[in-house]
Amino acid sequence: MKPFLKFIISTCFLLFFLNGNSDTFAQEINKLLPSMAEEIANLTRVPLGEGTLIFENWLVYSVEAKGKKRTGKVYSSDNHNTFCWTDDLNNTKSFFFRDSTQATTLTLIPQNKQGTELSPAMMRAMGYTKEKQEPVIYKVEKDADESMIKDHACHAATSSFEDLEYTTWVADRKDIKRSERKMLGRALRFWFSNQPGEALASANIKESWIPLGFNAEGYEFRVLDWGTEGSFSVIKDDYMINVPGLDLNAVAKKYVEDLKKKKEESLPQKED
Repeated sequence: MKPFLKFIISTCFLLFFLNGNSDTFAQEINKLLPSMAEEIANLTRVPLGEGTLIFENWLVYSVEAKGKKRTGKVYSSDNHNTFCWTDDLNNTKSFFFRDSTQATTLTLIPQNKQGTELSPAMMRAMGYTKEKQEPVIYKVEKDADESMIKDHACHAATSSFEDLEYTTWVADRKDIKRSERKMLGRALRFWFSNQPGEALASANIKESWIPLGFNAEGYEFRVLDWGTEGSFSVIKDDYMINVPGLDLNAVAKKYVEDLKKKKEESLPQKED
């Protein structure tokens, strides 16, 4: 019999003997089971971490694809490498979380303080990660087209990839406040690298560029607004993360292995 089942049964018998009244016994069991179920479930989760992350920087954007338009938001900070974002501000029940550009993507649900790790296999299946590709080079021609995005004149940087034309709209750095350039550069490069499609994910965005827009056939990305005085935060201690492949059998196996290891370490060492 599994250890947690033994624990439940023994606890129930103890409550039965301590409570002569069957109604009281039932009430005590009903109180105990939810917390017990939560404790058991948490055996297959890992904590997100410790401390509180504050995101003072934010960027709002729109994406129009296949005739549908949505608005998203990216949160970042000058004080740590974590990014949070939502692809659709009409659906705020959950958001994405990455501790760095190289970390695994998580989905966090504030309502129940839980999250789920999106494994590399899952990300590949959704088209967000592929085998490493060569950078897709964009170039601003001398007579490049211009477009106004958020009251900024942007020049067209174009590239041809897999027989299709792509355009990144690059703003003039001198038209954007110096205090905002670093924030915009980090947030936009993260957003580009985190998208499906090689023309976006592998785009070689020069350090001197502020890409406020992107166009492909049937696809349009535009920066709508940004700021550096946000108050979005994540209390890492509150969240427990579901990890694919981590089940009670795996937890029990590791527990037994750890016990065996501790027992072996406690045995007296034989002299040569």
